Amino acid sequence: MIFFLLFSVFEGEFFLVGIDAESWGRGGSGVVYPTTGYKNPASSLIMDPILYLNGSKLFGDLANFISGGLSLNQIDYGFGIHFILHSVGDIYDTRNAWNDENESGYPEEGEEFYDGLKSSFFSRESALLATYARWIGNFSVGMGVKFIYKKIQNALAVGAGVDVGIIYEMENYSIGGVIRDIFTSPLFWDGRTEYIEPSFLLGMGFKRKVGRMPILFEVDLLKDDFGVNHNLGIEIGLNDWLKIRGGFFNDQLTLGCGVMKKEFNVNYALSLHSDLLISHRVSLSYRLR
Repeated sequence: MIFFLLFSVFEGEFFLVGIDAESWGRGGSGVVYPTTGYKNPASSLIMDPILYLNGSKLFGDLANFISGGLSLNQIDYGFGIHFILHSVGDIYDTRNAWNDENESGYPEEGEEFYDGLKSSFFSRESALLATYARWIGNFSVGMGVKFIYKKIQNALAVGAGVDVGIIYEMENYSIGGVIRDIFTSPLFWDGRTEYIEPSFLLGMGFKRKVGRMPILFEVDLLKDDFGVNHNLGIEIGLNDWLKIRGGFFNDQLTLGCGVMKKEFNVNYALSLHSDLLISHRVSLSYRLR
């Protein structure tokens, strides 16, 4: 559970995985070939209007994600609203797990751990995002405003931030980028303030047809305070109603599939981790046009 506690505390890191099963199936990519309008605020002009809901079980039952939203567009502008709910339960409180005779705050020789941990707590994180996009020449340019609420045990925090994004589509290729928390987003805790530093996403992709099968490939690169990470994914349309997907979310292998029936779309994805249990995601979406 230490992994999830750290994951929750790292300011805005939960935004990285608050995506739908369609995107997750192809490694979490979606900067230039969006699936829900969440990952890039410029995407509401590129994709069809959509209403979606996503549910996730991360690493077994250790963490849960629910996300959803709505994206709409007209000829020259688009907008959307999206939400994320992330929760981690049964986090063991190890702060008083040993006989700290020297009051050093960390175990030393001769200090024994108690037989059982005394208590546990939970973490809750949520966010509401509103996006708006317009055409500037051949570029779709968008801005997103997000509001954040976090609760870890009895500590509460609220915050806000701004993201900007851009997508340029050619016939078979697309490029784009996102700057998240462009103005350095504050998180206000009781008695202290944390800041989410800007991070940068660059996406590149192409679409092709091999015979009658459409193929989509995308790679996204993320640069933040923790280094450079990547999302790599491919999608193959086997026929008019079935797609299969695969990719890598950094070193995690992801696999997925999607079934389309008229305006309805049902997607499933899983990810494999070398040290943790399998994560599952299911998404339902309805195309409004």
